[in-house]
Amino acid sequence: MVRVVGAFVPLLAFTQLAFAYDAAGLAAREIQASQLLSTYDYVIVGGGQAGLVIADRLSEDRSKSVLVVEYGLVDRNPAQIQPSSAVSYRPELLFNITSVVMPTFGNRTGRIFAAATAGGGSTVNGMMLDRAAPHDYDAWAPFGNSGWSFSGLLPYFKKSTQLTPPNRELAKEFNITYDLNAYGKKSPVQLSYATYQYPGTKVQYKAMLETGIKAQKEQGLNAYGLFWYPSAIDPKTVTRSYAVSAHYDPVSTRANLHLLTYSRVNTVVFDKSKRATGITIQPRDTTKILNIKAKKEIVLTAGAFHTPQILQRSGVGPAALLKAAKVPVVVDLPGVGSNFQDHPAGSATYTFGTDVLPNPAALQTNTTFIAWADELWAANRTGPRSIGVGMVGAWLPLRELAPTDYKQIAANIRGFRAQRDAIVSSYLSDKAGEIELPFGGAGRFSLSLEHPLSRGTVLLNTTDIYAEPVVDFGTFSNPIDPLVIAKAVKFVRKWTTTASFQTLTPTESLPGTTLQSDEDLVTYIRGAAGASTAHSCCTAAMSPRSYGGVVDANLRVYGVSGLSVGDASIMPMVPAAHTCATVYAIAEKAADLIKSRN
Repeated sequence: MVRVVGAFVPLLAFTQLAFAYDAAGLAAREIQASQLLSTYDYVIVGGGQAGLVIADRLSEDRSKSVLVVEYGLVDRNPAQIQPSSAVSYRPELLFNITSVVMPTFGNRTGRIFAAATAGGGSTVNGMMLDRAAPHDYDAWAPFGNSGWSFSGLLPYFKKSTQLTPPNRELAKEFNITYDLNAYGKKSPVQLSYATYQYPGTKVQYKAMLETGIKAQKEQGLNAYGLFWYPSAIDPKTVTRSYAVSAHYDPVSTRANLHLLTYSRVNTVVFDKSKRATGITIQPRDTTKILNIKAKKEIVLTAGAFHTPQILQRSGVGPAALLKAAKVPVVVDLPGVGSNFQDHPAGSATYTFGTDVLPNPAALQTNTTFIAWADELWAANRTGPRSIGVGMVGAWLPLRELAPTDYKQIAANIRGFRAQRDAIVSSYLSDKAGEIELPFGGAGRFSLSLEHPLSRGTVLLNTTDIYAEPVVDFGTFSNPIDPLVIAKAVKFVRKWTTTASFQTLTPTESLPGTTLQSDEDLVTYIRGAAGASTAHSCCTAAMSPRSYGGVVDANLRVYGVSGLSVGDASIMPMVPAAHTCATVYAIAEKAADLIKSRN
């Protein structure tokens, strides 16, 4: 049985948009290897999300020359900027890497999501631009990271993103709340809410409140509990707003900014005083090696997998690993490639006996609804096709997941002392989410573990240092991690028994009601969960060197000079959020730090 809510009434029409792509003209702004200068003031290794932000900011000073070297190309496929691209990861835009087999992960490998294109993870992602709770960023500061608390990062969150409020009628109907004070007024990355939401979302939202979870007005200031979060979609064009559109296209004609694509950076070159003086580059269509010098600074923004790999190839990393790979040791820095973190995710799936229509599945199965959605989209880019992944969810504190034993779980935490203490504090707090549970009217619920205790590694392949790195997520190596996801499965069962949710007549399909004990659920999760939600980070951590850190609070690599890191690698601990918004803030702050010392 289904209940049809309302009619397929067209929404308010927007100005009809025409899209033209001058791909040839835009490509012409990139340089060829033959056009490289011999020396630049700044060399940025990796033209991903962080790299393009930093390049934009450093090249604002027209007297300073900036080179960005990107492994991939600038993708100009119009499909990649549509909302639908949020759920479609084109293989040609990703590195081809698979993790090692992990015994604690059901003897399975983990899929790796690493973008091989300009704009990086802002080009290939779900466009979910949420921040973590202040508690998460405040936990970074005690690691010797003065200025990296939430209050220190908030100006950079505002500098990077601007929010357009939702349609008033839609906001009232779905209780979409926000606070414009959390965002900038003339910021480059545009955030918005879709012009349509599925009616089942209201049912699930009300049911979440019935479990006792409190709603927050603005995720950008208090990202715990229940809240709406925006997508990185420009409301004027209803297309992806990302590092390329916000930080490259508007400034690509600057004479002092060069972007070299389809080229691999092999190594950072050091002089006898261990100062980084340049890089070696190999265009991917040739065996020729190019040498480029940097007068002021080299900035690594190659991402959580390739920033540590380039450091290791250059002689900065664990000495034993470098010696095994026959790489001369410049600095023995054991933390390079360690502390690897991501958000592993379990799931729970339900069918609804008395669903409300239209639901998300209708966009694939209901010809009438599909025709209506296509008509709206063609006329004014509104309606269901304006939705990316979704925009509402709950970030659940451990005490809500395990009200009777959350203190015992926290007491059982073992691991590296400083990070352990920070995660214990998070587990005991009601102002930090441990599980992300997004929803939008469908019956499958992702359960992402936000503060994993397990740690992995990204290490040089000692038999071929130019092959992809050897990646071990270490997923569920700490037994508390799958236990917290098991508690989340039980919370979903509680959620689906609320009065509001029962109107949908839910029936659990997976994991299945025969699995009731923590032990049975943990066994299932080890064999069914995903190792990654494309939030890989922390492999060149901003922490004291004695703690296994790689960079200091000014993002300078320990033991050398003239070299810094400005991407997701520097996070000490993964925040409870999709990492895109945090990377924008890191990159904006990194640019200011680099300017201040040069």
